[in-house]
Amino acid sequence: MPLINMISERREQQARFLRRRRQLFGVLLAEVAMLGAVFSFLGVSTLALQGRLERAEQEIKRLQPTLDLIARTEREANALVPKLRTLTEAQEHTRRWYATINGIARSLPADVWLTGITSTQVQDGEKKAPSTVITLTGSTLTQQQVGEMMLRLNAIPTFEKVELHYTQQRNYNDLETVDFEVAARVQTPKGEESNNETGSS
Repeated sequence: MPLINMISERREQQARFLRRRRQLFGVLLAEVAMLGAVFSFLGVSTLALQGRLERAEQEIKRLQPTLDLIARTEREANALVPKLRTLTEAQEHTRRWYATINGIARSLPADVWLTGITSTQVQDGEKKAPSTVITLTGSTLTQQQVGEMMLRLNAIPTFEKVELHYTQQRNYNDLETVDFEVAARVQTPKGEESNNETGSS
């Protein structure tokens, strides 16, 4: 009787061992299958990424001439910026001078004759930009016309201040005239003032 029990126990142990070994083998196969699926997915993803990289490189090569053209255009545009700034400033100065000269011509009363017009640069202080002073010399018939001319000159927007340097009575062929000299200070543009202050500081 004890021998039969030992044989049956041994058979049961062998059966349990076989079952466990089959279970472990099944788990191992499942893990191998899972690893195979993961590696397959990684391989497919790598191939897809390589394909995308190749297409991107081809697209870059195709677009490279356009990119080079854009870069060259930007360099040329940057090189033109100082010239454009200079041209814009020159046009602005021309407009201001035209407005000033045209304003002077419109400000002269009927019996006022100019014999000279000059411009000079005057430096008021170290931190201020040089200002332009226009000097007008001429003749008229009365002091009143000199005063009227100065009032009209003060109305010109580009003038900051108008000053009378002198008036002098003269006699030309029994005709009494008044010689005069008037100085008008031209307003300095705000941009030039700020640039000068920045450069001085």
